[in-house]
Amino acid sequence: MSDFGRNSRKAAHARTRTLVLAAIAGVAILALALLTPLAGAQAAAQSGPLSPQERADIDRVTGYLNSIEHLQGGFLQVGPDGSITEGMFYLRRPGRLRFEYAPPTELVVVADGTWVIVKEEDYTAQRYPIGATPLNLLLASDVDLAQSSDVREVKREPGLLRVTLADPSGEAPGDLTLVFDEPHLQLRQWIVRDAQGLQTTIALRNIEGGIKADNALFVVRDEQRPGGRR
Repeated sequence: MSDFGRNSRKAAHARTRTLVLAAIAGVAILALALLTPLAGAQAAAQSGPLSPQERADIDRVTGYLNSIEHLQGGFLQVGPDGSITEGMFYLRRPGRLRFEYAPPTELVVVADGTWVIVKEEDYTAQRYPIGATPLNLLLASDVDLAQSSDVREVKREPGLLRVTLADPSGEAPGDLTLVFDEPHLQLRQWIVRDAQGLQTTIALRNIEGGIKADNALFVVRDEQRPGGRR
């Protein structure tokens, strides 16, 4: 491979890593918001007390998140630079999550209950203990936003409910806005705003609940390229 080819591949590799971070940033920030109940209580005080209606909305969202066992569908990701990627996601709580990007992006991000695995093209899969990542808390079975997160805003719009959360410790800058359909309270998208104010939007579509994802979706083999090509 020529130097130009290698440099182009490195640039593409760096870009897909950025996509990974953007894709999982939402759930990661959300999970960070659940890390420390004490810090969350302190942050909640900084954001001001919730009104009875806001508290009721947060309780509904908490109940909704805890009720999810199986969820799958498509996603469309719009990056801060306007770049668009898409794919499928599969969630099986507790413990399992898969983001599978559509070609030409060869990338999957999988939580298998033990590891968070990032597999890109023919690179060696990167594995991180799920217990050492914030995803572990998101994929756990017990969520309580009111007690353990910094709720920045609860906003009602026609047909929508928006909830903006932040890391209560302040160690993860930026925030995450979850957008739900009303009155049925279904998660439709999330918007990640980083420390520079740049936004990445993940919109979910064709969502189906109650379908148990196949175990094979949460297995990543080093020799297998994303998309099933070897």
